[in-house]
Amino acid sequence: MAHAELIDDLAAAAELAAPWDELAQAASLPLCAPGWMLSWWRHMAPEGSELRVIAVRDGEALVALAPWFAGRGPRGRVDMRFLGAQISDRVDVLCRPGREREAAAAIRRAIAAVRPRPDLIAFEAVPASSRWTRTLASGAAGRARLTRYRNSVLPAPTVTLPGDGGFEGWMAGRSSNFRSQMRRMRRKLESGGGTVRMLRDPAEMSRGIGSLLALHRERWSGRGESGLARQGVPGLLVDAAAALGPDRLRLWVAEIDGEPISVQLFIAAGTEIKYWNGGWAEAHAALKPSMLTILAAIEDAIGRGERRMDLGVGTHEYKLRFADGEDQITWGGVIARNHRWPATRAELAPLVLRYRAKRAVEALPDPVTDRVAAAVRARREG
Repeated sequence: MAHAELIDDLAAAAELAAPWDELAQAASLPLCAPGWMLSWWRHMAPEGSELRVIAVRDGEALVALAPWFAGRGPRGRVDMRFLGAQISDRVDVLCRPGREREAAAAIRRAIAAVRPRPDLIAFEAVPASSRWTRTLASGAAGRARLTRYRNSVLPAPTVTLPGDGGFEGWMAGRSSNFRSQMRRMRRKLESGGGTVRMLRDPAEMSRGIGSLLALHRERWSGRGESGLARQGVPGLLVDAAAALGPDRLRLWVAEIDGEPISVQLFIAAGTEIKYWNGGWAEAHAALKPSMLTILAAIEDAIGRGERRMDLGVGTHEYKLRFADGEDQITWGGVIARNHRWPATRAELAPLVLRYRAKRAVEALPDPVTDRVAAAVRARREG
């Protein structure tokens, strides 16, 4: 019978790295790898938070793992969230196929034993296909009675990588405009003494991370605060690069005469490669250096036999030039029906209602949707 163990110590969590990584690879969830999540914990754990990883075992074998931590939310609410919060998407509970219900029962029992007791377990930026909130809320174990909620859904473009035909076969499926533009930009970069390559040497990777952050910061100058300006991000990336190695954490750089003009970071697990973030120099915008860098990463991934690139949340124009599919990423979770249940539900109500209203509007026929949108704009402008 599967049993759960609560891990609240970093050293104990690190000892699980090998079987934990096997689960992340099997699920093709790059940002669930311990090399990423535990690096985040070391450098970006919110003040006052505590590790709350739940490991489910059958004998010595690791069956499932919930990579969580606990912290205080509004008005003293105890929240459990995924490691990597606010800087990771497409994360989830990891489990061996076919063991989900057994693992969920063990996880519910572990949740009931957590102290202080969690009021909310947030499932932020998880795949819409995930059934873990439903599975966890479908049974009861002691006092761990849980009910589901959802407050947001966002699209994440994806690129299907071919199992045969190679890179040229993939390119043949793109528009003639895309093909000619990318080839023209490659030739222009090369004629100007430039190249695109993946970094492997640890010292080069460390410098590449510095360049990525500097280029990203420059792009955001005057436009608001960069999400990569958070304290701890440099340490996270350096540690994750060391833990994952260059074949899992891939830094692709476009450079001219040794000077980086684009640095993009990708993380791979199983058959999936995830585009995380990057930066590029505005002075070289005409070369489309970020697109050339992503294109090189796609060519490399096809050669490795990977089957999909996840471009992350957001339908930015440059992502749509590559994408041929789209996943939904959701924000929600489960609420514990404890003494604080009414207050937690009230705190979440505005977010949940806004989500439901948005979904209801999206389901309306187009003319009705247009009238609703016009009315909202008029109210804002008035």
